[in-house]
Parts: sequence; structure tokens; C-alpha cells
Amino acid sequence: MKTVLMEEMSWRQIKAAMSQGYKTVIIPIGSIEQHGPHLAVGTDYLLGYPIAREVALRLGKTLVAPTIRPGLSEHHMHFPGTVTLRPETFMMVMEDYVSCYVRHGFTNIILINTHGGNTISIKKFMDEKAAGYENVTIIFPQTVKTAALSCEEENVPKGISGSHSGHMESSLMLAFYPHLVDMDAAEEGYTGEFTEELRTIMNTQGIHAITPNGILGDARGAHAARGIRDGVRSATEYVEIIKELITL
Repeated sequence: MKTVLMEEMSWRQIKAAMSQGYKTVIIPIGSIEQHGPHLAVGTDYLLGYPIAREVALRLGKTLVAPTIRPGLSEHHMHFPGTVTLRPETFMMVMEDYVSCYVRHGFTNIILINTHGGNTISIKKFMDEKAAGYENVTIIFPQTVKTAALSCEEENVPKGISGSHSGHMESSLMLAFYPHLVDMDAAEEGYTGEFTEELRTIMNTQGIHAITPNGILGDARGAHAARGIRDGVRSATEYVEIIKELITL
């Protein structure tokens, strides 16, 4: 097989892969939203592809579905180019995506999320819908070690690394989509502790109330080498978690 990305395959190629045991599908879930003055608004959904592809190759017998591109990004709507779905719409899109692959005969479905704003709704989907598919296992693995390990190994403080468009995410984009990064426009954003109070402000007033340029972290100094290492770290952790949750 030349690719595990289903959108690059014909229906006959997908059918042939399934007949050879490819019964697991990864559905990346992203967003379309501002990522500071230096990164493309497609950052979250774009980064889902290289991570999901690497996970699929490591798992074996696994395909990657087209990414769900728009997510829940109301807190970024101050910035032009952001697209957000209503929570009920987002839930229905997830259900329709999953239902399609169930109908085609996939028996393991892995949801990989690349935008934090989607997490609560994905968990709700898992609680309310996932168990309703007969003879199908649906999982939502979440990495918990990668960011902290990366900061330690790269000697980059957590506040600089950031959770949105900072050193870490900018490095990932430099590694996989350098043509979509303008490092001349990279800036420092909010680099302090992200408290529950700030989270409330972000969710009620918008992220611009915390960081006028839309960055949580500091994008300056980001580099592709870190992005490559972080991509490997993330894929490794996902594979470890997935293998504990399902039998392939």
C-alpha cells in the first residue's frame, strides 16, 4: 500500500485493504482557528495527519480517515478566519463519521483529537454514543506525558512551550508544514500559568482577553528538530495507550 490515508485511496483500494485485515480506522478531529500571526488557521487539523499516519503505520492494519476539520472554537472567533461548529452540530458530525465506518465494516475506531476545545464534547460522545455500536470498539486515547517530557528534554519552560501556537506547536508546524509558517511574524504571547480563572475568562470572553495576538506560549525560537522529536513522542505515546485499550 502506498498510503494509509483513505482520502488518497480509491474505494477499491480501501475495500482491498479491508479484505487484508485493515479493520481499524483512526479519525483525527481538529479545528479551523487562529494560531497567532505566524501559523495557518488550519494548524490543528493539518497536524492530525502526520501524527495519525505514524500511529497507523506503527499499529499495522490501520487506515486514517479524512480529518474532521472544523471543531469547537468559539473562544477564537475574535480572530478572522476561525470557524466554529455548534456543540450539537459537532456531536452529530462525529456520530455520522463513526456510523459511516461502522457501516463499511470497521471494527476498531480510534478518535485522535488535536484541539483541546473539542475534548469535552468528544468525551460526551464516548459516554452517550460509543457503546451503542454492536461489535465495534471505539476509543478516545489522550496523551498525558508528551508535553511534559518534551519540555524537560528540550529544556523549554512550560510557559514558553505553550498550549496554543507557542514553541511546541510552532515547532511541529515547522517540521511538517514549513511553508505555512512565517517565523518573521512569530511573537511572544501569554507565558504565565494558565489558571482555572484564566480558563473561565477564555471560555466566556475569548482567548483575546488573555493574549491579544492569540498565542499561549512564545513562538520565537521554535525549530523543526523539536517538532520531529515531538511528533515521534506523541505517536509513541498514542500507540502505547491504544495497545492497552484494544486488541488489533
